[in-house]
Amino acid sequence: MKIKKMLLVVFLPLIMSNSASAALALDATRYIYNGSTSFISAIANNESDEMYGGQVWIDNITESDTRPTFVTTPSFFKINGNSRQVFRIMKMSDHMPKDKESIYWLNLQEIPQANKGSGLSMAIRTRVKLIYRPEAIVKGRSGAEKNMTIQHLPGQQWLVNSTPYIFAISEVFDNKNKPLAFNKVDSDKLTMFMPGDKVNVTGKIVNSVRALSDYGNLETYILKNPIK
Repeated sequence: MKIKKMLLVVFLPLIMSNSASAALALDATRYIYNGSTSFISAIANNESDEMYGGQVWIDNITESDTRPTFVTTPSFFKINGNSRQVFRIMKMSDHMPKDKESIYWLNLQEIPQANKGSGLSMAIRTRVKLIYRPEAIVKGRSGAEKNMTIQHLPGQQWLVNSTPYIFAISEVFDNKNKPLAFNKVDSDKLTMFMPGDKVNVTGKIVNSVRALSDYGNLETYILKNPIK
């Protein structure tokens, strides 16, 4: 759910950073690529007063899958201070499932000008989610969080993503609108709740969830068949 940023220090190893201030920023925290479109556009904003170079590319979240799926154009560019660069994301392969969403990383790497002195140059990589939504399921996405189900097993209850969509769930609530507690593994899973994923809610009352919409807004959804 959060934009991930990585700090690159020239001549030093790659360092993860969430607090560093990036010069280049994307215009959204997540992007949706509908299968009916030939491309989508995104914007890299230079929020500094200096010129920066930029590089954008797409990674598969599943490291074992190395097939190229999307290309960005232009993939390298320069942005003057307080300016922006529009780039396109285009699908170049058709191997993705046609009955459920797939997810990828969109990376923006800033490239600073070389230092004139002896100081270190630092560059931050921003990484956000790119969700591919096949054309066949585009119309059913609105409010699909409500369609998650509760699976009942002997002595167990599970909240199941029984939809073809990928959800970014921040909280799960009981019937008194109190958030439920989950272990770290399940909490992390909920932030990228894939089709078929499930988390254990045994002994808990589940009424609603709070999740990110396509536009990056947190919204609350009451399940159609909650646990009472």
